[in-house]
Amino acid sequence: MTPGRELTPAVDSDMHEIANMLSHFQMQHKETEQKERAAFERRNADLWEGIEKAVRDAETRAEHEAEQLAAARKRQEQAKADAKKARELEMARIAEEKKAAEERKAAEAAAQRARAEQDKAEEVFNTMRGGEHVWPQAAREYAHWQERMRYVKQDILPQVKANADWRKQCFAAKRAITPKIGQLTNERQQIQRVTTEVAAILTQARSVPDKHASTVLYYWMLNHLAKSLIRQAEQEVAARQETAFPLARTALGLMLLGHDTLGEVLMARLVKKCPFVLAYVPERKAGVDEAAYRKTLGLKVDGEETVHMYATRMTGIAALYFACLQSSLVSVAETISVGANLPALAKHLCAPFRPDRLWTWSVRCTTPPITQQPLLPALWSTFLEVAGPAYLQRFGTQARKLLAMLFHAGIQQQKLAPVTEKEEVSQRNAIKAASVRLRLILESWEQRGNLDEYASGGLCMDS
Repeated sequence: MTPGRELTPAVDSDMHEIANMLSHFQMQHKETEQKERAAFERRNADLWEGIEKAVRDAETRAEHEAEQLAAARKRQEQAKADAKKARELEMARIAEEKKAAEERKAAEAAAQRARAEQDKAEEVFNTMRGGEHVWPQAAREYAHWQERMRYVKQDILPQVKANADWRKQCFAAKRAITPKIGQLTNERQQIQRVTTEVAAILTQARSVPDKHASTVLYYWMLNHLAKSLIRQAEQEVAARQETAFPLARTALGLMLLGHDTLGEVLMARLVKKCPFVLAYVPERKAGVDEAAYRKTLGLKVDGEETVHMYATRMTGIAALYFACLQSSLVSVAETISVGANLPALAKHLCAPFRPDRLWTWSVRCTTPPITQQPLLPALWSTFLEVAGPAYLQRFGTQARKLLAMLFHAGIQQQKLAPVTEKEEVSQRNAIKAASVRLRLILESWEQRGNLDEYASGGLCMDS
């Protein structure tokens, strides 16, 4: 349009139409913009709502997990507390049981010490004074050794008898052992040789892989060895007292070489053959006939043995036992070359073969009623001849007091085996002869202060 020129109606109409269109477009645009803004705001609101919901859900889960974790932690802590309490209760129970065991052990030890002190006091007090005798302990020991002998006779021997192979092995050992014991003299080299050879036989039996067979064979051979030693004492020692010493040294040497079970078997057989080694006279129980009781006293069942023969045999067996008690373990250990190990080996020595049994025997044999036993003067003489020097050396003043009492009360006042008219003439004569012998020994001791004049030969080994 040219300036100054007026618009025509057609042009005005177009312009108006264009203006309407623009207005319409603007309104549409504004409406669209409003819709889009509203949609955006809704989406934005939904988005934030989703975010907030996710946050709330996450917080809820976190709270739930925290609660679960706290509960789990609480359960764990409770479990730990329960376990700790259980451990404490268990430890308290164990401690209580240990304390109770220690208290029982202490009480038992105290009771044992009290019994030992009582036994000792009883032994010291009741020597030829008319008080209660000291036989309860001796009776218990006698019953114990009887039981050990029954085990050998009723368990070991029948098994060997029933098994041909075992019987063959045992008889081979018997043929090897018997002559060796019979050849013993008091020479150091021979004692060493015999001890070593017999120990090898016993060790071979003990080394059998079958444990049961080993036990049976070993006990059978120990039993035969014990029988051989005692038989030698009955036959040879009775005639020549000094022959007891090599037998004793061999037996002790075998014990020190690890065959300490020999002590149990040998003591069981000694008590069976001569209960006087315990300074004990078995009581005759109801229902036991004369023959059975005589056997418990070591008497021959056939009755052909004289009083003198019986006394000689009993003192021979007793001499073997006394020789064991008085033998120096140091000397025995040096003979078999185990001197360095002696302290450890001596701990395993069977109790009845320890030197303190010299005192036990002497006290029991100055206590009624065994002091009435006709055989006692002969046994006392054998004791002093075989073990007297060692007895005096070991027990000193106590031994001298006891021997003084034995001499004055036992011999001079005739409280030891008093002779009565009830005994047979042979019995009375045997008691008188043995009492004279004992009197001479004690008179010599009282005058000289030692027993050297009557001590047995063989106390020292020949080189």
